[in-house]
Amino acid sequence: MKKKALILGFVLFIGMNCFAQEEKTNPIVYAEIIIGYSNGSSKGVTGGATFNYQKNKNLFSYRFLEITENRKDGSFFGIPNYIKVEEINEHALMYGRRFVEDNLSYSFSAGIAYVDREFLIDDTNGVLKYNNTQSIGFPFELNIKWFNAKKEPFRIYEMIPVGKPTSFANSIGFKFYGNVSKTSFVGLGITFGLGWHKNY
Repeated sequence: MKKKALILGFVLFIGMNCFAQEEKTNPIVYAEIIIGYSNGSSKGVTGGATFNYQKNKNLFSYRFLEITENRKDGSFFGIPNYIKVEEINEHALMYGRRFVEDNLSYSFSAGIAYVDREFLIDDTNGVLKYNNTQSIGFPFELNIKWFNAKKEPFRIYEMIPVGKPTSFANSIGFKFYGNVSKTSFVGLGITFGLGWHKNY
């Protein structure tokens, strides 16, 4: 219920502000996925997504991250077998500042998060037993990304142009992120985005 309330509140906030924008320019609204690796008290391969809305230089973000650590546990006919050691699910609301220069932006954000952790406590006789904890965390991130400097036809796979010049575009960048809670982590990942990344 807490996670649904966080997401709903963020979506309503963005919706109300988008309709309040002047029609002479597009709003700055974009989503991105992240693929990376985290280390710290919790570690593992990381995947997730962020949804962002910018008003002036103020950046409002919702972030979801999933961190998974697996351990090799033998093999079957030469195929490695892995078991899950730990999984972290983070739902975060953040506020920050974002600055745009031509086809480049950089930003920094921090906020509050709900952290759900599942971790292995016993694997005796091949029976896996997990414990689950929830806590409040303090997420943060630094971003740098590149996108179109001016309106261009949207490109599928960055190669095939479609339609007329538009402010809706792809982006690519890097994210340094982390969370301070009962189990803390920091990580680095690459991001791929879609949306309106600046006022055109």
